[in-house]
Formats: sequence, structure tokens, C-alpha cells
Amino acid sequence: MSEYEWDRTTMAVVASALSGDSDGAVELLRPLPQSDVCHIAVRLAAMAADALIVAAQDSGGDREEALSQWQQCILQHEAEYEGE
Repeated sequence: MSEYEWDRTTMAVVASALSGDSDGAVELLRPLPQSDVCHIAVRLAAMAADALIVAAQDSGGDREEALSQWQQCILQHEAEYEGE
């Protein structure tokens, strides 16, 4: 799969997820080889990170603040599910 196809599929997955169609997003990924799914996952992670940084900057923060907030979210999530 080319970078164009990875980007195209990534955007389709985002569109499905935003519309609440997680099953549709899964179906877009299901026929793909694992390596393509991994590339798409990395693209999704990069998009999410960029959105977090932009949101932090829009509220007067910076990249370091956005990363710190994300780390806190991860730690909180881990603490909530640690007992399960």
C-alpha cells in the first residue's frame, strides 16, 4: 500500500469513528495486512498528538504542557484499570 493509500484509509477511519461507526472503521482495516494497519495506527497517533498540541497552544499552553497532560491521562487510565 502506498503512503497515499495509508493516508486515504486513515482519513476514512477517522471519518467513520467521528460518525460513531466504529464497526465501519474496523471493516476498513480488516482486509489489510498487519503492516498496513500498523502504518495507519501510527498516522492516527500522529494526528491525535498534533491535535493535542494545537489544543494546548490554543489555550495558551505549549508542546511540553500538552505532553505533560497526555502523560497524566495515561497514568490516570492505568491507575483506574490497575485493579482489574
